Amino acid sequence: MAYPEDLLEQAQHLAQREPKRPRQASLRRAVSSAYYALFHLLISETVRNWKRPAERFALARMFEHATMERVCKKKRDELRAYFNSTPPPPPGEEYDRNRHLLMVTESFVDMLQHRHSADYDGAKRWSRVEVSERIDAVGEAFSSWRAIRDHHDAQNFLVTLLLKDRKP
Repeated sequence: MAYPEDLLEQAQHLAQREPKRPRQASLRRAVSSAYYALFHLLISETVRNWKRPAERFALARMFEHATMERVCKKKRDELRAYFNSTPPPPPGEEYDRNRHLLMVTESFVDMLQHRHSADYDGAKRWSRVEVSERIDAVGEAFSSWRAIRDHHDAQNFLVTLLLKDRKP
């Protein structure tokens, strides 16, 4: 899992690169790197389950941003409904796992939007504080993932990241 962590570290470095007046290029690349850190974390966690290491790279190339975003939005919405249910869910292990998975899915969806803005919206001006908040959110998503990564629900979620919409 070194590559995703390296990307997150690179994002932190870029956000702090110019101590007094950060360049927009550095801040924008920091946002983009933070998104790609989370993107590659989810991919690497999925492909590590593949029994044949020589084929993992080929499997990793099958992931698509739009498909992953759709899956994350769907799961995020399911989890939000779970937390907003009446009566509310009781605290416990399931509650905690779902809270962590919600953090991961929300972060992915948010960061993809921020990455698009950073890479394609030239009118948007980024501040170091704003960028640092985005990077911290990805760091929290990494922590949340580590807390649930070996649980059945988390592993099931990973498999869905490859599923494309089927036409009826």
